[in-house]
Amino acid sequence: MLALLAALTISAAGARAPALAQIPTTTQAQPQLTIPKFDLPDSGLVWRSAAHPQQFFDATGHRAAVFGHQDGRLEAWVYPVKILHGFHLEFQPEGAVEPIRGDACLEQVITRPESTTLVYVTAQFTVRQIIWVPLDEQAIVMFFDVDSATPLTISAKFVPDFKPMWPASFGGQNSHWDEQLKAFGLSDITGKPTAFIGSPQISAYTQHMDWALKEGELVFQLRATPEQAREQFLPIAIAGSMESEQKARENYLRVLSNARALYEQRAAHSRDFLASTIQIETLDATLNRAIAWSKVAIDSGWVCHPTFGCGLVAGYGPADTSERPGFAWWFGGDALMSSWALEDAGDFDGALQALRFLKARQRADGKIMHEMSQSVDLVDWFGKFPFAYYHADTTPMYIYSVDQYYERTGDSAFLREFWPSVKKAYEYCVSTVDPADGLMDNTKAGLAAVEVGVLRGKVTKDIYLEGFWLAAVDSIYSLAVAQRDQSIVTEALDRGHKVTSSLEQKWWNPNERYFAFGLAADGSRADMLGNWPSVMLSLTREIKYETAQTESAALASPEIATDWGARWLSNKSPFYDPVSYNNGTAWPFMNTFVSWAEYNAGNSLAGFQSLRATAALTGIQSPGYMPEHMNGDRFLPGERSVPHQLFSSVGVLVPAVRGLLGLNVLATPELNSKTQIVTLAPRLPANWHSIRFSNAAINYGTISGEIRREIRKTSATLALRGGSTPIELRLELPIPLGAQVRRVMVDGKAETFKMTQRGDVSAAIVETTLPAHLEAIAEFDGGIEIVPPPIDPAPGERGSSLKIIHTTLTDEHHLEIELAGLGGRTYSLDFVSQFPQLTAGDLHVTKTPAGFRLEVPFNGGDYSTRTIRLSF
Repeated sequence: MLALLAALTISAAGARAPALAQIPTTTQAQPQLTIPKFDLPDSGLVWRSAAHPQQFFDATGHRAAVFGHQDGRLEAWVYPVKILHGFHLEFQPEGAVEPIRGDACLEQVITRPESTTLVYVTAQFTVRQIIWVPLDEQAIVMFFDVDSATPLTISAKFVPDFKPMWPASFGGQNSHWDEQLKAFGLSDITGKPTAFIGSPQISAYTQHMDWALKEGELVFQLRATPEQAREQFLPIAIAGSMESEQKARENYLRVLSNARALYEQRAAHSRDFLASTIQIETLDATLNRAIAWSKVAIDSGWVCHPTFGCGLVAGYGPADTSERPGFAWWFGGDALMSSWALEDAGDFDGALQALRFLKARQRADGKIMHEMSQSVDLVDWFGKFPFAYYHADTTPMYIYSVDQYYERTGDSAFLREFWPSVKKAYEYCVSTVDPADGLMDNTKAGLAAVEVGVLRGKVTKDIYLEGFWLAAVDSIYSLAVAQRDQSIVTEALDRGHKVTSSLEQKWWNPNERYFAFGLAADGSRADMLGNWPSVMLSLTREIKYETAQTESAALASPEIATDWGARWLSNKSPFYDPVSYNNGTAWPFMNTFVSWAEYNAGNSLAGFQSLRATAALTGIQSPGYMPEHMNGDRFLPGERSVPHQLFSSVGVLVPAVRGLLGLNVLATPELNSKTQIVTLAPRLPANWHSIRFSNAAINYGTISGEIRREIRKTSATLALRGGSTPIELRLELPIPLGAQVRRVMVDGKAETFKMTQRGDVSAAIVETTLPAHLEAIAEFDGGIEIVPPPIDPAPGERGSSLKIIHTTLTDEHHLEIELAGLGGRTYSLDFVSQFPQLTAGDLHVTKTPAGFRLEVPFNGGDYSTRTIRLSF
């Protein structure tokens, strides 16, 4: 067999294969490393799917990563260097004339937070390629778990790259065979940056000239007998170092020698992270799955640099033949949004690290970094390249994000540490403000809503930037109160009034009833309907409620709302393009703000539809993860979408916690006060009887609980664990619209309560100090609730679901609902109600066990709206 391998052979495609050198079985210089099989521990979360060649997979650590396609081809990075691409496998059972291509027998992809397993299956063998990255090593490891009745040869083929991440470059790359390690070595002319790719069990390898980077593929082979396969994993290791060949050699040997312990550490990290962070259990399996994976997606984004430390990158995607792997470098805005999700998950240490990483990169004038490549120390990134600070929105977002961390933790030492940086960021923002209206000017501050396309340069101020600016002014006021900095308190208060007044008076289109996209250089309003106003409606409560509710209805309209998220721009705009990066695609990260804004405005049905549409995107392009953006017209990822984008997963976790669960935390503004005010205002869909949660973090303590819905009763059971400070609780027990509350009981005693009713939200509010355990019950009579219409698009389909745009309880016997549906279709709309009867004009109403079902027809061909009036 070895003689055959050493000769020139004919491949399955009929082309000549490279000459392979044999490895003598008696060589003593090479390390004799074997990895006995062991039961692989796991983190408890798994995603199994049939292999789909067009989809992505990855395996990531803090210092290395694998990015691949589900045809089995992958690329390997030991940061910041792309080691290879096009890695793929062929299998040849003993006695077979031709090898079997891996892509021809790849059947299944098993994704876990700690590894990705590709399962190759034929009638003769099953091979599981377990790809994983040690958490903090500059290395990648593959285990091959082989089940074959005959000896099996596995050929690994790849194209060497040895190129640093965009935009840097090496000169004089070369490759060689290292006999001792049984590995290919890659280096540059200096001999310092080095990588090794190999295995102690290589039986043959490509012969090639040393000191030249091999053109085309390199090949090595592993041979496993049935006996060996039963006892051992066949390993492949890829390791590197930017320091020296010796360091790369040490890394390579260390990961092979400690493979079991490193794998166990990798699995334990994910298992502990999942267990210690927030758990939310709903009656919707798709949503539950998306919430769990959203935590993993964000935690996977930590990348560490030997000089600059550890920060959150933006996402992962294949570079293929280039040196830009998705967005696997550090982006300020993406990391800040991810910090909110980490706080909601309860990972305060992670959120703090994300903020400190950006504080350390703050420019002298206060501006916060937009992006930084992993090859930052190989080029003059902050001098000759224009990308580091060219976005405007990151700086006000930073101010808001610091305030969010302080609100959630009440950590006064944190605030004292960050206060000088926050003041510098605020001063920078003020330096870009137009004194005439108090708003930040894009021409001074940089890009915000639009980076490319026909909208770029159309306005001097855009609503996306101003939303973050309004949130920043709000936040600097709160932080200044906590720090007793009266000069900033007074200034921020006045500035906030001016910003709000300018937006409400100059940016509101009173005829079309939405906020404009921006202002042109001549001061005229750019009246384009889009999802950008959702930023200020979600991050602040400064806009008048009636205006916010009207804008939320525009966000829920079919011009903006698809069945998979909100478009950047109305599909009726002359600028709309469903495949344009900025002019019409639907971005999950913007669904964060849309869903959140809808919940804030009392439009919880639209908020839930937005959240559910986002959750359903989990896994559409990469198992467990979320795409960067979606097509505006059809249910499929955008043409240039990065398949694992971190801030897309924020669009699940943040609205689930702050909207659906209604958990929000406010630190009291007094300096050094540790008291916190916690609001719990769950907005359960009418057809859910319960929602459970645990490990909701506040001030280093946690709240767990369950909200239950029964006939004529809503109850909440809460438990507080840990924490050293008083918790003031504002509990909003959800009540059906039009219901009459008889009483509210807290721990068996009647409690004073207030009622709130906004849009489709009605609740009985009790305010109390949260003890270790609390049970609250609201009893009521009557009432009616709307069941959210289902959203379940198939790949390639256009949107078709029934949309609830706005709901108004006009009096105790009448409810008005504005709906949108496709012309020519009749939709069923379900209600949960204890009312004895329901009428809706001439519409057909059917009694159901839970309440009523209404049949709502629509005329025309496209989406149209209609308002129905219910009487009960």
